[in-house]
Amino acid sequence: MTREAKKQLKELIHDMDARRFRRGYDWNGYEVYMPVYHRHVCIGEPLVIFVNGDNVWQASKEEGYAYLSYWIERKDLLKSALRTLIGNIVLA
Repeated sequence: MTREAKKQLKELIHDMDARRFRRGYDWNGYEVYMPVYHRHVCIGEPLVIFVNGDNVWQASKEEGYAYLSYWIERKDLLKSALRTLIGNIVLA
């Protein structure tokens, strides 16, 4: 990750009111990160952040589900991927 991307990622995590970020599994050529919150939160869709070079953005709902579906199809890695995606999030 470039310095500029790391700066953008930290700003995005701050804007999302998250405590820090956790590295996920790379997907489609992107580095993947997930926000980690101060307390348990309930959400309806996966929160995923993509990094490609100096470009950093929060995945759309469709991109988040596509990332999750990709790992679901790889059942041998599902448990680890879900731990990374969910972190300290409580599902409703």
